[in-house]
Amino acid sequence: MFFYSPPPALKNSKAEFYSQFFIYPYFHQNWNLFAPAPTSNYKLYCEFESNGKQQLDVFSEINIKHQSNRLKGYGPFVVAFANSFHYLEASALDTLVNEPLNNNVNFQIIEHTAKKYLENTRHVSIKDLRLILVSENVVTKKQKIYFN
Repeated sequence: MFFYSPPPALKNSKAEFYSQFFIYPYFHQNWNLFAPAPTSNYKLYCEFESNGKQQLDVFSEINIKHQSNRLKGYGPFVVAFANSFHYLEASALDTLVNEPLNNNVNFQIIEHTAKKYLENTRHVSIKDLRLILVSENVVTKKQKIYFN
């Protein structure tokens, strides 16, 4: 058992101090380089007719399924919806908030993706899908609402 144990780590605090002084300003990296923290929380409410009127938050449903089992393949759905929401907010600015987004390409992508997800998971045909996207800024708690 002792034969496979690695030697204890030797640390020279003086050398570490000088290396941090030299390396840190030029080669500093933080986690924002790899995955920036989200600036908004999203809810995508869907309303559709299938054996009566049904309402649900599709994005939260997908997110919960993804977090409960990372191997079931819901990761691409989370990324697709989150990226679509980000592009919608970047393209919509403040002029389209609280107005129907019937001709916005980014919102049409979200609508199509949500419709196909609902049809495939519930095995129904959806004709009229109403969407409400609520975006809440993490810092200011200000909400923006987009709908069709």
